[in-house]
Amino acid sequence: MNEKEIQQLNLRGHLKVIVGFFIFMVLSIAVFFLCVQKRVEQEVESTIHKNVTHQTFHFQSIMDIQFEYLKSIADYLGEQEELLAENNMELIRHLQEKSGLERVAIIDEQGKSHYDNGATKNVANRVYFQEAMKGSRTLSDPLESKVDSYTRVILGVPIYKEDKIIGVLGGSYNVGALSHMMFEDIYDGAGACIIATSQGKIVSFDGNPEYWSLENDEKVIEMFRDFEITDNHIVKQMQEDFVRHREGSIKLSSRDSSYYVAYEPLDINEWMICYMVSGDKAMEDYSFVTKYEYVLSCVLGMGILLSILLLFYKSNRQQKRLFEYAQTDALTGLYNKQRTEVEIEAWFSKEECQHFQAFLMLDIDHFKAINDIYGHVAGDEALRQVGKLLKEEFWSSDVIGRIGGDEFVVFMKNLREKETAASHAKNFGEQIRRLKVKGMEEQIITCSIGIAYAPEHGNGYHSLYKCADSALYEKKGRDRDGYCIYQSDAQ
Repeated sequence: MNEKEIQQLNLRGHLKVIVGFFIFMVLSIAVFFLCVQKRVEQEVESTIHKNVTHQTFHFQSIMDIQFEYLKSIADYLGEQEELLAENNMELIRHLQEKSGLERVAIIDEQGKSHYDNGATKNVANRVYFQEAMKGSRTLSDPLESKVDSYTRVILGVPIYKEDKIIGVLGGSYNVGALSHMMFEDIYDGAGACIIATSQGKIVSFDGNPEYWSLENDEKVIEMFRDFEITDNHIVKQMQEDFVRHREGSIKLSSRDSSYYVAYEPLDINEWMICYMVSGDKAMEDYSFVTKYEYVLSCVLGMGILLSILLLFYKSNRQQKRLFEYAQTDALTGLYNKQRTEVEIEAWFSKEECQHFQAFLMLDIDHFKAINDIYGHVAGDEALRQVGKLLKEEFWSSDVIGRIGGDEFVVFMKNLREKETAASHAKNFGEQIRRLKVKGMEEQIITCSIGIAYAPEHGNGYHSLYKCADSALYEKKGRDRDGYCIYQSDAQ
């Protein structure tokens, strides 16, 4: 074999390597683009689901506030000599003018409703009135007014005179406003929000007419059939989730479009909240990804393999650092909010979870004043010292986290006696008073603690958080510097 033949053989070998590498590069880029597209779709779906979760809590919080507002008015009405006295009627007229309630009424024991506008009506046979007269706060099913044909829901709270229920204070909402207030700023209003029953019957629909057209008496599933969705099995899954009151998120595709849908149960009348947006609108924020894909295709060349290996190596190291950083609070070294929630939720699914569990929520008293007087440097040092003291006072097996500015959570596992948590809370309160922080040596630091127990008050992070937070604010509302154990209504 002569030199020329050897050169030709080497060239063919090099060409094979180059062609093989080129094919590998093309396939790698194609796989990469597919993975990016899939990841973007997952992110879009996750974002919509998070929005629905957030707005569900927001909706329920608003309803709780409205009930508390009505209750405070009802308490005042019950203190008057006559329920239908002129000053009481004047009060509900003022309430209607200054609040978002469309109508407000005092309903007497016989079920006669006296409205703020002077109208009267017998509602004795309405379920919401009957339940309220039993001592429950109630939210009615949608009611269509015979006066103006609008659909509303009625919020009702009992009116007590001493220990006796003498009537009901009711307030009506335009049901369309319930959904409109939640998602109007998301995706420039292009999405649609639906409140529906577990059977899929639409209670409230709010969507920009430019994108959506629907009547309230339709069902969610029928709506998707009208859109000619090809994924009937996914629609069936959603229908089953509604019946079983389960959350979920799905992507639906029709012949010429796609839709992202997320839904969650509301703790009200077994309703479901559902939000949907077109795929094109949901993907707008990720349009830059496609542009960068084209740029990347042009840039990749002969060094693609080395670049991928190098990027993989660096990315792997960075992910490890980010993962470690994401688990802890940088200031105190305790778990951060996300890790705290994950650890607590995971514990309840383990076989070792037995006996009592205690959820302690701690808030440093007047911490804003400490920052204002001594500065944030001293305030941060105080937080570090509190974090250190928490590790010393509680067991190493306990979940200890900082979930906010000056808010801490301690989750104590497998307690034989509830008093153990109270004892630790008391000891910690005494220890924190002895803290001496540089720059504020003369300042005595105190804290307020709310305590909730599992399974008595809940079997998950959110239910225990809500109860402990309620106990904490009860303590802060009384005198601070100590602990308070949550007392449920049943107690």
